[in-house]
Amino acid sequence: MNIKQKTSEFLHSHAARDLGIAVVALIVLYFLFDLLVMPLYTRKYQSVQVPTVTNLSYSAAEKILADAGLHAVKGAEKYDEAFPAGFVLFQNPEAGSAVKKGRRVYLTVGKGERLFPMPRLIGMAERDVKFALADLNLVLGEIVYKTDPFYPEGVISGQAIEPGMEVAVGQRVDLVVSSGLEPFDYIVPELVGKSLNDALLEVEESGLTLGDIQEQETDKVLPNTVISQSLAAGVQAARGDTLSILVSKLPRSQAQEQEQ
Repeated sequence: MNIKQKTSEFLHSHAARDLGIAVVALIVLYFLFDLLVMPLYTRKYQSVQVPTVTNLSYSAAEKILADAGLHAVKGAEKYDEAFPAGFVLFQNPEAGSAVKKGRRVYLTVGKGERLFPMPRLIGMAERDVKFALADLNLVLGEIVYKTDPFYPEGVISGQAIEPGMEVAVGQRVDLVVSSGLEPFDYIVPELVGKSLNDALLEVEESGLTLGDIQEQETDKVLPNTVISQSLAAGVQAARGDTLSILVSKLPRSQAQEQEQ
């Protein structure tokens, strides 16, 4: 065998060995890729179903999404009186959607009721206030009419909720409306012939001060009926003037008979 033949055989034997090593290396790499790399790849990018997290607090929703392999992201915030502040109103993607693990889920979080400062209503006309409350989605409550030394008739002179206080949509607002300037003189009411209870109410509403209540025995009218008054009915009197009344009661003899 000459040198050329020996050299050729040597090269062929080394080439076959290198080819065998390469084949074995490829087989090993294939199994490593199939057994290690592919499972990691498929687990990382496998699809998961988005859970429902609406109507939950943001912290609870964040935990549920994290357990599912998803990432919660706080998005917009909205006022909504139906839910407490900090609760999830909407989610994107929607619940039940199939997404890749690690996907971001954007959550719209509620801010609770929309609060705003109560406006000043005092000094406004009653008609204008009704429209103003309607525009603010506030509810007109009880209206009390009272005389006022500063505001003319039909103008708001008081409000139950002070200006600047925080109120929510739908809140009730009670008002005081001026019925005009307080009069300097009052007309004495007619009390004769009325029951004691009715007379007391009329004296209170008239702006006068109730004085003495004396009794007189008589059987001509029912007991506790006003039979006279210290100020004549229909005359003018100043605020605080005293008005005393005389009230009927049964004669002693008749009272004793009724007791027997």
